[in-house]
Formats: sequence, structure tokens, C-alpha cells
Amino acid sequence: MGLATNSLDNFKKAIDDGNTAPLADMLADNFIFENTECEQEDKASVLAWAGAGGFTVGDWVVYHEDESTICGTHSMTPKEGPALSIMYFAKFEAKKCVFWKVHSHLP
Repeated sequence: MGLATNSLDNFKKAIDDGNTAPLADMLADNFIFENTECEQEDKASVLAWAGAGGFTVGDWVVYHEDESTICGTHSMTPKEGPALSIMYFAKFEAKKCVFWKVHSHLP
């Protein structure tokens, strides 16, 4: 598996099973997550909501992948409410994710 698929699988394990260890290992200590509204969250905050679940992700599509960046789309399906299509972009340094940006919209 490539960097993108492994990274997305780490998020999915945390969200679906509450197992945040692989995700925590992937994220740098200075990690920043940025949502559609440009609101930013740190590593601890992301691990908290990912581990709490309440939705699932899947349908990975990878548009670009190299050792320092990944970009693509995936689905996000909440327990209640409509499914969303998510565009993601992530940056890696020294094999750790330092930045993850998402843009969500209804398919």
C-alpha cells in the first residue's frame, strides 16, 4: 500500500474501531488539521474526535501521492444526515503528517 492508502486506513481504524494508536503514530506532534471552514485543530483534538467515531469514511481515490504530499477524495458518512464527498490534501515531513486539509460537499 502507498502513503495515501495507509494514511486513510489509519483514520478509518480510529473512526470505526476507536483504535487511535496508528493515527497518533502517523501524526507529527505539531500536526494541524484544517476543515472546510478553515478552522484548525491540533493533534490531540483530531485524535479525540476520530476516536469518538459517529461517522465512517471510505471510497478512497488518490489523485497524487509522493513522499511528502497526498491528494484525493473519499466519502464521509455520518450516522445521521447525508453522506459527503471529501477532497483531502496532506503534507508529510520526516514520514510524519504535519498538515491535513479537507473540503467537503454534498455529492
